[in-house]
Amino acid sequence: MPERRWDLLVRDLDARGYRSEYLDRLRGRLPLDDSVDSIRREIVREAACALSRAAAKVDHALLELELCGKELEAATTFAKRYELEVRFNRLREVALRVRHELAIHREALGMRRNESLESLYPIPPRVRIDLP
Repeated sequence: MPERRWDLLVRDLDARGYRSEYLDRLRGRLPLDDSVDSIRREIVREAACALSRAAAKVDHALLELELCGKELEAATTFAKRYELEVRFNRLREVALRVRHELAIHREALGMRRNESLESLYPIPPRVRIDLP
């Protein structure tokens, strides 16, 4: 964008610390390239942090699922096994949901290839609830 006549004057007066309502108005018309770049960097940083949090939710859900699976393997009574089978299947649904949310989040950020999510975040099959 070509520099306007007042751009140099505004920059010069800013550098000297001059104060004026007219200067404020002209300053508001200056190109905001530095500000825009700063905002873009902040947006990218926030998007990366949000994506990281979404991935952490999946890891957390899978960790809880894994722990429940180990408890289920060690269960010795029918009542405890039944309780853990129900809990495992509920946790599995949560893990599926948050992995799906991660895929949506990635797609919203332009990452269209999400096939690897199933191998990066494998979710075990449902356990069959055994009734007596």
